[in-house]
Amino acid sequence: MRVLRALLLAGLLAGPVLLGVSAPATAQTSFNEAVELWLQGNDRDSLPALAVLAQAGDRNARILLARIETFDRGPSPFRFSLSGAERRALFRQVPPNEIFGKSWLKVEAERGNKLAERFLKSRHPTPDLGLIKDLWDAGEGQATDYPTRVIALYGNAEQKQALLESGLVTDSLAPFLEYLSGEPEPRGDGLAALRLITGESKTDINPGNPQAFGMAGFLALGFGFGDASPDNAYREDVEKWVLENSATRPIADLCNEACSQEAGACAYAFLALSGGYFEVIRLDTPYQSLISQQQFLESPRARIMTLRRVALARVEANTRALATTEQIAEISSCAADLVAAERALYK
Repeated sequence: MRVLRALLLAGLLAGPVLLGVSAPATAQTSFNEAVELWLQGNDRDSLPALAVLAQAGDRNARILLARIETFDRGPSPFRFSLSGAERRALFRQVPPNEIFGKSWLKVEAERGNKLAERFLKSRHPTPDLGLIKDLWDAGEGQATDYPTRVIALYGNAEQKQALLESGLVTDSLAPFLEYLSGEPEPRGDGLAALRLITGESKTDINPGNPQAFGMAGFLALGFGFGDASPDNAYREDVEKWVLENSATRPIADLCNEACSQEAGACAYAFLALSGGYFEVIRLDTPYQSLISQQQFLESPRARIMTLRRVALARVEANTRALATTEQIAEISSCAADLVAAERALYK
């Protein structure tokens, strides 16, 4: 029996269906109930319920589904089990006799939905300060992460300065914009992150400080780079930051609960496997005006997504290699155990 068959037979979806989800139960699920199921980490029930609502014309379900499809940094075993056709039937509008379908964001944008238009524009690598302001005004500040990085990388000096002075940059991402707006320096991205974490100035955190430079490499690129040793003078500061900063709340929750005897080392390992500072801060609510960032970060979904992201992360670009549990255990044996248990769910 293929996925989504019950919903297909009920005429609620134009594609194959999800195993174990009854059409009546799914059809009766409200949007708020579906969101709560999703926040609890239940893809098997929440995603088909949202798909039914989206097909019925619910704009919030359409936007949320489209955002989940592209932003989820830790796809579940359930999503991995679906074929391409099944995934498209679940997340998109797929008319009869079509293969790929259309993103619900595009469907809504064509209907004049301004927020859908802004979400679509936020994917484009074109510097757009006005878009960032529009997203903040719409209550979607977390969605400005990529547009902010685009201005930092490709914007001109005037655009960068205007964004720095606008107050429209999240605190955790500010170092990325600042290091690309000032004088170039070796490993400047990691040094900027370390300055934010420690509160120290360029006088102390500079390329000539071997300990700072080693930690900067680690913060910039994560696992396998820079200095991840327990002897680094800044290791304790970084561990404390991960355990206390609001952006990394899911890591702190995981490590404090499962690895209380080595919570700091566990947090350090999760930071490394996430790809360093500028990746670990990217765990954002998909639809902030409906699911606040705090609500999302405190949810089981955020913790599950965090664990899946580090368990499935490739250690280098253009390779399928994962960090071995032995390598992870060199930083934290407890973190290695958590990763091993999560990976076993995908076999």
